[in-house]
Amino acid sequence: MITKAPNNPPAGEQPAASKRGSGTAHALRVKAVERAFALLGGPAHGPSELAAASGLHVTVVYRILQSGLPTQYFVAMPGGRYRLGPGAATIGMQAMMHTPGIEVSHPILELLSRNWDAMAQLWVISPYGHPRQLLADYVPGRYDLESLGLTASSLVAMASSLRIGPTGRVMAAHLPAPVVDMVLGRDAPAVPGAGAFTAHEFRASLEQIRVAGYDLGIDEIAGWGAVSAPVLWGDTLYGAISVLKPTSLLTDIAAVAAQTKAAAARLSLLVAGGRLPLPR
Repeated sequence: MITKAPNNPPAGEQPAASKRGSGTAHALRVKAVERAFALLGGPAHGPSELAAASGLHVTVVYRILQSGLPTQYFVAMPGGRYRLGPGAATIGMQAMMHTPGIEVSHPILELLSRNWDAMAQLWVISPYGHPRQLLADYVPGRYDLESLGLTASSLVAMASSLRIGPTGRVMAAHLPAPVVDMVLGRDAPAVPGAGAFTAHEFRASLEQIRVAGYDLGIDEIAGWGAVSAPVLWGDTLYGAISVLKPTSLLTDIAAVAAQTKAAAARLSLLVAGGRLPLPR
């Protein structure tokens, strides 16, 4: 009887399955370090901070940070600290460049504007300098931006902060806690005719928004009511859809909120690469 010799790897070489398992474990550790940066917030952190946030040994974290220096995924800072670098930013930008644009959002906004005789807007989150909202698309209906009674400089000031209006609060409700701290760490811009929540009111509103799925602002821009709902890419914030109408005409808030949430859900599905169901 001839017995086939086992197909053992050469001495010192791991089996293929073992290599795959080791590679997977290493990839998960790298992802844990990446997530630690997001959980901690702030510009830079030392290996010990990242180890505590990721649950990894500090030596493992240090090796991961060092391995990411050549590609500038991580960048070494003075004092033995590290930050995410341009390599990480490139990956994020590449991901965002392949999400749908206004050719997808505009029909959704047009329908919302037409159904409610209102201005419909899509705001997206921008990390430029600090968290801010950026107007990406809008359908004015029978209104226009000038009808809000704000100058161009006032609109820019509003967009520089998530502190003003339900759109900013809806976005903040889906941002990590350290990013919310950054938002509240800056004073709300002084915009004529626009109100802002106090820091306590702002924080208190976020859980309510997550439960309701939308937020309402009445006369936060003088004379105007607004309903906003989040656009999400999985669990990650993409932006928010808002409906604006003169306060005196915004009478059926529940119905407007339901359709705004539905429009945001449709765009969320498309951003994630899904397809809308065919009309019956």
